[in-house]
Amino acid sequence: MNRPPRMWSLALALLAGPGAAMAAIGADAARELTHKSGLWVQLESLGSQVRGGMSDALDKNGAGVSSVQRARMLDCAQSAFSADGLREIGVDTVAGALDPSDVAPLRDWYDSALGRRIAIAEEASANQILAPQERLRRGGEALSAGSPARTAALQSILAETHSVEIMADTLIEMAFAVQQGMATLDPASTPAAVADIKAGMEARRPQLVQHYAQISLPAYAFTYGKLEDDDLRQYAEHLTSPGAKSFNDASARGVARALTAGSTKLGRCLKDAGAKS
Repeated sequence: MNRPPRMWSLALALLAGPGAAMAAIGADAARELTHKSGLWVQLESLGSQVRGGMSDALDKNGAGVSSVQRARMLDCAQSAFSADGLREIGVDTVAGALDPSDVAPLRDWYDSALGRRIAIAEEASANQILAPQERLRRGGEALSAGSPARTAALQSILAETHSVEIMADTLIEMAFAVQQGMATLDPASTPAAVADIKAGMEARRPQLVQHYAQISLPAYAFTYGKLEDDDLRQYAEHLTSPGAKSFNDASARGVARALTAGSTKLGRCLKDAGAKS
């Protein structure tokens, strides 16, 4: 895929801690690539997903929450996971990971006819309103009807974009952000108790990886269903190039760093809000 999978927008990722990267390419070039790849839009969407998850949790479990408390919690989520903050870290990570020689080939790929077709396929899939099970059913049918070479290309794309691992981590981080917020409503909650919540979620990671491994291939088959076998073969080959590998790795780390920083900011904001209430 041209960009981090749009299904990531359903969750948050946690893979590494925040930290400044020493740029190997300029910020302008890194920003351009995040725009062309779709990472720029992806980072923007993550904050709204956290806020939406927290709002849903408050609707279901916040019967005793005052309107003031609710507003403070949602404001904290909004500010901690602001688009500008997430994007700054994402661009910084990409800048620090790429070599100047990577920029032109990546730019050429995103601007190529095939790169644009892939972008269109991803946009169409993301914008299509369809129940998840129906999406997977259609993807499964496409896999069954496709050639072994097509399946192999999809498997390679899935592996090179680290999608299974990232989706598991994003779900863990989104759930933790929501639970972190809800824990502030419990007077008996302690930092150790919040840490235990995170540890319990991390313990479920193998099961989440297994789950996403089962559903990701048909999901990709659905997304790229209108592309030719040779398109997918070329895309899979592109993803094994040094520049593409570096960019995909950096994108994953950038999302991870951005969301880890967001979680840290959220915890501080919630603590301050609690102290003021």
